[in-house]
This record gives sequence, structure tokens and C-alpha cells, in this order.
Amino acid sequence: LPAVARDALMRPWGILCDSEVRHSRGVSLLATEVTGIVDSIVRCPEDLRPQERLGAFPRQLTSTQLEDYHLVFWFDIRPFVQMDALYNIIMTFCILVLLIGASLMFSSDANKLIVHPVERMIKRVESIRDNPLMAMKMADDEFKNEEVAKARKARAKREKIQSFIEDLARCSLGASSSTAPMETVILEKTIIKLGSLLALGFGEAGANIIGHNMRGGDTAGVDAMIPGTRVECIIGVVRIRDFSTATEVLQSKIMTFVNQIAEIVHGVVNEFHGSPNRNHGETFLVIWRTGQLHELTARVGLEEEASRLAGFSIVAFSQILGSLHRSPLLASYRNHPGLQYRLGSNCRVNLSFGLHAGWAIEGAVGTEFKIDASYLSPNVSIATTVERATESYGVSVIVAQSVVDLCLPRLKSKCRLIDSVIVVGSSTPMDLYCLDLDHLCVKPSADAPLNIVWNTRNRFKARQYIESEKSGILSDHVDPADFFDQDPTIHKMRRRYSVEFFQLFNMGYQNYSQGEWQVARRMLSCTRAILGSEDGPSTALLKFMETHDFKAPKEWRGVRDLATASYFTDHA
Repeated sequence: LPAVARDALMRPWGILCDSEVRHSRGVSLLATEVTGIVDSIVRCPEDLRPQERLGAFPRQLTSTQLEDYHLVFWFDIRPFVQMDALYNIIMTFCILVLLIGASLMFSSDANKLIVHPVERMIKRVESIRDNPLMAMKMADDEFKNEEVAKARKARAKREKIQSFIEDLARCSLGASSSTAPMETVILEKTIIKLGSLLALGFGEAGANIIGHNMRGGDTAGVDAMIPGTRVECIIGVVRIRDFSTATEVLQSKIMTFVNQIAEIVHGVVNEFHGSPNRNHGETFLVIWRTGQLHELTARVGLEEEASRLAGFSIVAFSQILGSLHRSPLLASYRNHPGLQYRLGSNCRVNLSFGLHAGWAIEGAVGTEFKIDASYLSPNVSIATTVERATESYGVSVIVAQSVVDLCLPRLKSKCRLIDSVIVVGSSTPMDLYCLDLDHLCVKPSADAPLNIVWNTRNRFKARQYIESEKSGILSDHVDPADFFDQDPTIHKMRRRYSVEFFQLFNMGYQNYSQGEWQVARRMLSCTRAILGSEDGPSTALLKFMETHDFKAPKEWRGVRDLATASYFTDHA
């Protein structure tokens, strides 16, 4: 013991430490500060907190002896308490680090496996709700990401050292690389597929139906019978010629036949920013809605957009006709024995087209059991009538005045005015124009067929190419009229029609319109000599004038009922 402590023990124990619990007398070895040993003075045990002191006394004392004076030693254990507190703090800190680390790991896994996928799903649902047609682009983007992931995985397999290091870092050495997809991933991909199927099934006409029903998150009820929306559009009708005969001959293969034609029709219409709507056996209804180009690019005004869409629709129908007759697949039907027997040895797959512009009601048609997203309007009926007139005038494409008036002069010059008629559903007379396209001069493509399998990957590449071509058409320097000179098939189909022919027919038509039918007869009869074959519009006008002995009626105003043209064609 230090000398100070020995001196304190030898002196009388006179320090009184009374408390409410006990009366104590003794000596404190800590009453005097000793450098390096006693840093703080403690006179009585009560000067320390209970946890900072430790008492030692005989354990075998009776209760009476405990109430009397007895010897007790009190020790200052503050250094041990401080050390214990430090250890507790360190242990608490370690526990906090472990808990926070575990929480972060759990939160990371929860975010990766649950929260983020759910947020992505909600974002995709909201995007589909705002624009249901975006689901198709989502599917393409998702497929692109899958292909990128597959390529990265294949590349990692080839780099064995890098793959080995990555496996060590993930502690997954020797683990199987083929793991089943997470349920959230399956749900996300299912949402994209369902959205794509909805967009594919309903089309642009059903976008409002899908969006309206997906906005209400408080109920699972479906209300498909929403009010229709009036839209301004260009309406196109495409019909397969001799479809009834083809159905009887091809039987179960008629579905393949129609789908082969639909692939050309829908593909070209989509490339030129149109929307295929519905198919009723032999007819396809396609729509060019005004307003869609204005949404894609702010550079396009509404008037310019209507003009460009009108040009796109005319060019699209011209390309469809050329592609149809260049297709080696469709050309194979020319050698079908059943079709040759019913339609003649020179039979071929052919289409007729009608174009008209006006308003239509876009919405759902049907009941709660089955609906179709479509367009209803007298203008749809007029477009159908215009298409039917192709048989009367012996042409493939007829364009109504409502579409030609929207075109720029350069494209308007490509259309030939062939008659002015009254159509059921229209309150005013309508000029009819034809596109002079000689499809008989088009030969099937001799190019070798593409040696590829049309799987999901190749179809994705084809869609990406079509999208790039589709975007390029919107460029300011693209004029729809240029396609008539730049497209080799369209240029070849128009080569037969010379300037002399157009001038002669126009003079004959003007005389027909003004009532000079004898002069018109002489001029229209000469068109055959220039073309080398019969001109359909000239023949139709000559047959009509022949019913009146080539003398215009007194009430003649240059307009006739289109029904009479169909009547005389059917009875020719």
C-alpha cells in the first residue's frame, strides 16, 4: 500500500458517513489524492453511484449482527464500470452496424425483387393507360433488353477468368446459371404482353376504350360501351377481287391466303402512318387520322398534316398494288388449277382500292358480350361505294375529290379526273379520280427468298427497320409525289400512260362534262389506240353516253348518279 494509505489505516477511523439507510463510521483510503493512483477524492461510499461501488462483508452474520456494527469494505469500481461501459458502447455499435447492414441488405433485396419491379409495373400500366398503343413499343424494348442480357451472358461465358472472378465475388462458384425468373418479372412481362395484345386486338380505334377502363383504379369493373369520339380522317377500303371464288377453291387455305395479303396491306399502311382497322372477309378498312403527325412532331401543322396524310394514303395504295403483284408467294396462286378453271388461265390475285376523306365516329360497336373497335360514319359507306366503283370504271384505285383536294398540286397531277357523280350518303356531287397503274406489267420478283426463320428475334429486327423507315418518311424533305418517280415498281406501272393519252382523255372528258357527247365519243374512242388496250374510264363513259344515243339530256349538268354506272357495268 502507499504510505498515505497505511497512515490513514493507522489513524482513528473518524469519518462519519450517515445515510437514511445506515450509520457508518470508518476511514477512506481515497480521501487524499495520490498522483497516478487516486485521481478523484471519495470520502464516503454514498459519494459514488450504486453501480460504481462494490461492498464486501461477512456472509454468515445473523440478522441481529447485521443490525449492530460490523465490518464492511467498499471498493471504488469506477475504472471497471468505465471499461464495461466502453465495451458496451463498442458492442452496441457493432450490433447497430450489423443491424443496419442487414437492414440495407434486406432493403436492397426488397427493392430489387419487389419494390422496383412493382414500381416499374405501375409505371407501365400508367403508360398503357395514357397511350395503349405504347404497349407494342414496350414489348420491343423489353425484347431488346432480353437480347442484350443474353449477349452479355454469352460473352461472359467466353471470358472464363472474368466469369470465375465474378462467381467468387458472388459466392456462387459452382452454382447453376440457369435460374427460374422471379414472379415479379413474370408479372411485368405478362402486363406487357396483355397490353400488346390489347393494342393489337383493338387497334387505334380502341385506344380510348383501353385508356378509359384503365383509369379507374377503384373498381375492377369493365365499361367497354363508352361514347364514341368524332375524328377527322382519311378512310381507305381495300377489297380482294374474286374472293368468293377463291374461298370455294382454297377452302381451309383461305385463311393463309387472306393473311398473306393482309401482311402486305397492313405493313405498307403502317409504314405510311396509317392504321389498319378491321377485316371483313374480302375487305380491309384502313384509317389515316389527322392529328397523329402533329403529336409526333410539332413541326407539322394541321393543314400540312392533312395534305401529307392524303399523299401518304395515295402512295400507300400504289405501293400495295405493286408489292402484291411482285410477291412470288402470291404469284404462285396463278398456277392453281382450281383458280385457273374458275377464273381463266390468266387469273391473278388482285385488289381494288377506294379513298375518301371526312369525319367518323371512333368507338366500340357491340354489346357486353363482344365488342369491336371501329369507325361508323356515312363517309365509311361512301368510301366503300367509291371502292366498288373500281369495277364500273375498270381501274384498281379510285380517289374521291375530298382526298384529292387535300393533296398538293404536284401529287394532284398524278390523279386523273374520270367522272363527277352523286353518291348515296353525300349531299353534294363528287368528282372521282383514278390512279393510272398498269399492274399487268409487273412481274413477280426473281430475287431468291430470304433464308431466315421468322422467329421473335427476326420479327423484332423487321419491326425496328420498319420503324426507322416510318420515321424517315416524316422528314421535311420527303415529298409523297417523289415516290411516283423514285419507286421503280410504281414508275413502271405508270410508264404506259403518256402525256398524249392524258391530254386526249381530258379533252374527251371536258366535252362529256359540257354535253358535247359526239365530240367526247370520238376522243374517248381514240384512247384505246394510244394505250394499245381498253381504257376502263373511257369505256365506262362511252357506255353511259350510248344509253342516251350519245345525246346529252336537256337537264344534263355534267353529273350522274353513281348507281347508274354500276348498273350498266353489271349488265354489260
